[in-house]
Amino acid sequence: MIRRVAYGKAVFAGMAGAVALEIVARLLILAGAPVFDIVGTLGALAQPYASGLASWSVGMALHLTVGAIFAVFYAYFFWSTLPLRPVFQGVVFALIPMVLAIVIMGPQFELMNPLAVGREPPPSGLFGLAGGVSGPISIAVEHVIWGATLGLLYVRPVGYPADRQPDLRSARRRKSTLPTNHPDDPAVDRFMFATGVECSYPTLGGGRWRMDEMAACSHYRHWRKDLELVRRLGIRYLRYGPPLHLTNPHRGRYDWDFLDEVAAEMRRLGIVPIMDLCHFGLPNWLENFQNPETPQALADYARAFAQRYDWVRFYTPVNEMYVCAKLSALLGLWNEQAHDEQAFVTAVRHLAKASVLMMRAIATERPDAIFVNSESGEFFQSCCPDPNLCKIADFENQRRFLALDLLYAHPVREDMLDYLFKHAMPPEEYAWFMRQDVGKRAILGVDYYEWNEKLVDSEGHVQALGELFGWHVIVEQYYRRYQRPMMHTETNCLDAREAPRWLWRQWHNVQLMRRSGVPIVGFTWYSLTDQVDWDIALREPLGNVNPVGLFDLNRDPRPVGQAYRYLISLFSAEMRDTPPIEAVIDHCQRSDARRRHA
Repeated sequence: MIRRVAYGKAVFAGMAGAVALEIVARLLILAGAPVFDIVGTLGALAQPYASGLASWSVGMALHLTVGAIFAVFYAYFFWSTLPLRPVFQGVVFALIPMVLAIVIMGPQFELMNPLAVGREPPPSGLFGLAGGVSGPISIAVEHVIWGATLGLLYVRPVGYPADRQPDLRSARRRKSTLPTNHPDDPAVDRFMFATGVECSYPTLGGGRWRMDEMAACSHYRHWRKDLELVRRLGIRYLRYGPPLHLTNPHRGRYDWDFLDEVAAEMRRLGIVPIMDLCHFGLPNWLENFQNPETPQALADYARAFAQRYDWVRFYTPVNEMYVCAKLSALLGLWNEQAHDEQAFVTAVRHLAKASVLMMRAIATERPDAIFVNSESGEFFQSCCPDPNLCKIADFENQRRFLALDLLYAHPVREDMLDYLFKHAMPPEEYAWFMRQDVGKRAILGVDYYEWNEKLVDSEGHVQALGELFGWHVIVEQYYRRYQRPMMHTETNCLDAREAPRWLWRQWHNVQLMRRSGVPIVGFTWYSLTDQVDWDIALREPLGNVNPVGLFDLNRDPRPVGQAYRYLISLFSAEMRDTPPIEAVIDHCQRSDARRRHA
């Protein structure tokens, strides 16, 4: 497992452990206890004729260095590999240097130290036991102290305290070497081959720690290089989420500095962004999705954004509303970290209302804006014909539509309406949703991963089923319900070796849907680079790198990146003959109007 290492934190933790070890050892030595003096021995070996303070200083410097080296080894190879609390994980790791010290280094010091100081041969002994068992026992205790300190201090190698901000200035000096390539007239936007920059930023620990994927994946440092990679793949469309918590850090205040530079470079390179304005998190001042101020605050942000970047045409107002509400308010992983149905319904209401108000605000500034409402394509299957299990699967298959039903003014089923009202949705608010018409210029993006299909097992628990029916079957359910132009807005594969085959399977699903008459206007491999901790849905800041990107975190191409570039070159000519996206949207509007009046 490759992981991101917080080297500064690891070095500090290793040195702090060495200091803690020395403090305890020195106090015991001064008290007359038979303790092995690691620092004193190192100093005597390095400076055998130095004064006591000088010898101790040299020994302590060596001890700190060794502690730091082992801590980096711990952080890279051992951290988070055992299902233990960090303090116990550090103690277990300390067994490695402990055994080395007792079996190898202790005896070597016993041999070397008397010769270096007194030129006399040492007493004989096996494994450092010449002076009895007190030496090995004290070494073991000292390493337990070091390991416990290391485990306590080296935690959360990715993310940062929510009340701090990452440095966004590190890439400003570097200039791109690619030539300017202005985009075509937006009127000729047709099929969109796309990728995305992973930009999630939920909070953990009651809002105290933020998991910022742009920071974890080094996008803030390498954003110019990342935009170059998009161009080099032959990709024109990029799902891009400006960090909302950094762009709107206080009520009514916006910091556009970072995004101004990114946006200017996108325009220079001819990249067409699909701007993802809210992606699984909120600024600190809004706290979480239970806050009733959220919809209007996000609408104000969207209006300010559209005014400043009036050339941006494609928007995702809120990414994966259903997933955001479920993981934040029902499964308790992020943000409000709640576990109840009312919190889930509240989050769905606020997310859907935010989307409606954001789309209206953007359309006021740019009437020809196109909205790509990205949502996770879910499906629940009962394991057997048990009525209770079938009822659970049926309920979940309706629940997955709730946010989109509210957004697109699609009446929900009667039992789901009772569910909404039972869990604190005001009837007048539901009626307000049913009067909206913001979906007329919307593309429905349906994301699909191997875990999107779920099985309700014999105990009524939901488990990942794997790819059983596939994107083709699931997206058709969404299309029949909403009759919007469709886009495959996210997919990837956690196995880098399997990823090219997964890419082609998803693309063939898109082709099959298009041949069956469903208006598919885009395809996306998500994301541009590898991600961090998405294999555990960001529920802990472990730093494990998920090899799902077109490029790894060194910005070297993965096989799927090369496969995607070939796929785009192979099918670009064919897709240039497809109708413009504007025409597809108009056709769907007319078809929907006929369906409503039928």
